[in-house]
Amino acid sequence: MSSAANSTSRRAGSRQQRHPRSHRGEQRRSWRRSLAGAAICVALTGSLLAAPSPAGAQTADITAQRIASSNFFNIAAAVAGGTCDSDTGSHSVALASGENWPDALAGAALDRPLLLTKQAFLPAITREYLEPCASHPKAKVIILGGTAAVSEEVAETLRAMGYRVDRYSGDDRYATARRIAGQFAPDNIANVYLASGVNFADAVAAAPSVTADTPLILTTPAKLHDEARRFLTDADRSVAKVTILGGHAAVSAGVEAEIEALGIDTERIAGATRYETAALIARRALATASCHPVIDVAVASGTVPYGGLVAGAVREPCQPLLLAPDPGDPVPDALVEFGRDWSLAIGTSTKATVTGIASSSVIASAALVAVSTGVATGSTDSGAVPGSQDWSRVAEAVVLVECLDTSGRTLQRGSGFAMGNGRQIVTNYHVVERSPGRQCGRIWVSLGGTFTEAPGQRIPVTLERAAPDHDLALLRIDEGTAQLRTLVLSTEELRAGEPITAIGYPRVGGDTLTLTTGRYSGTAVINGVTWIKTDTPLAPGNSGGPVLNDRQEVIGVATALRIASSASGTTLGTLSLLVPAEDVAALLAGDIGD
Repeated sequence: MSSAANSTSRRAGSRQQRHPRSHRGEQRRSWRRSLAGAAICVALTGSLLAAPSPAGAQTADITAQRIASSNFFNIAAAVAGGTCDSDTGSHSVALASGENWPDALAGAALDRPLLLTKQAFLPAITREYLEPCASHPKAKVIILGGTAAVSEEVAETLRAMGYRVDRYSGDDRYATARRIAGQFAPDNIANVYLASGVNFADAVAAAPSVTADTPLILTTPAKLHDEARRFLTDADRSVAKVTILGGHAAVSAGVEAEIEALGIDTERIAGATRYETAALIARRALATASCHPVIDVAVASGTVPYGGLVAGAVREPCQPLLLAPDPGDPVPDALVEFGRDWSLAIGTSTKATVTGIASSSVIASAALVAVSTGVATGSTDSGAVPGSQDWSRVAEAVVLVECLDTSGRTLQRGSGFAMGNGRQIVTNYHVVERSPGRQCGRIWVSLGGTFTEAPGQRIPVTLERAAPDHDLALLRIDEGTAQLRTLVLSTEELRAGEPITAIGYPRVGGDTLTLTTGRYSGTAVINGVTWIKTDTPLAPGNSGGPVLNDRQEVIGVATALRIASSASGTTLGTLSLLVPAEDVAALLAGDIGD
């Protein structure tokens, strides 16, 4: 709500040139390999802090292990394997941001290891992996994304080392994915994977099956993105089928109908949750005769993208990749059921491995035990209360938004949160609009606040796009400012009574962040627009702040507080309204707003 709320309805919060035809079908050396091999290499070379270790008792002969470290830059180098002078290493790699994940989603089609970098500089562990390979006559690094994700300084560092550097980028994640998919695509494609571009989980789960011949493209949930349509309708290309990943909240039935209207068959792989969807994709390996026996399964986080991204880049269709929730959350039945059926499929005489791609602080040992034994042993490693979470990482993406007049006086304030490339801030339109038809003279955001400390940095921002009917605005931070940690939009259906959490800067909470919780209470259509209803307490200043599910994904934006009162002024009840995540996705994609 802004502080200017009234008493009856208050605002809640104050085609790159393609390769010649003769080259597109060219067979390339595959760098995809077993993560068990990568983990053994790590243990022998000592390049990672943690070596494989059993996670629990096994049914059949399945061993559980981890590739783990204190950060995903180290994990990416370990998953990539040795160096170019070894059997497992590569002189040609892909490089993506370890701070913003979208550009890396389609990288599995490049069929080479994926390393991670900071935007401004190349981390030491990534440099250490690359240095022995720099003198190779075909040494090459393919950068995924533009300079906002991986700076030109990083590219120059690589060139100085002796690498040829190519960059695949577009105006956004959808254009980048199209360019990557089209780079080596044959003229006739039997199957293209299509995933939501607002979340990573479904794309990561399918990554082992993504190749140059079966590429991945991205879309917005509500309508087929123009870049995806451009790929599918390219005059030089024929696509027989599109496999849609995820349920209708991730990729709508309308998108499916649009594809079928193009004369392309569709198939959908969808579970009730990301974990079920990933397990359904993984089960295809169990049912594929050429994959029998499946001896290498990996488990990555379903809430943190980087482990899955780097693992998926080197895995093949017969090496499935499952997703696990945060430690402290219940182990999904889908993992237990997959583990049970996997054990039955391979029998007791086959040795197999399940590898967790992160430490126990990211993936609970219980999840690895579930996959390796088919038995649920509990959801935590430390006795934490189920559903309890550390919200400090989310807090890093939440900002205080202030509307100023031309003299610098604060007219109103609200909240906002970082999305997209880390320099985009989502907030409410009414936070940056003082009166109908007149926006604020200046807009500032304050960064770095926590639940105990006020924000320590205040910077000006520019209004990039506004959608008044949906009460949304998109702000832009100058390129000279460091990228913020970003949040992820939920693409899963909400259930009545599901717990949700709002984070923002309500005036009643002072200068520090405030967290309130409630439940999803359905939706309401008001003036032709759909809003989420919730009993989550909101107050003036919460406007524009994120409201998240228990996976810490944005399900909506705090917007309004509706108050029912009697003739005598007695408050009869309150109800908070949220802008749905689908509208935020449309704003980011440019489908709504001017």
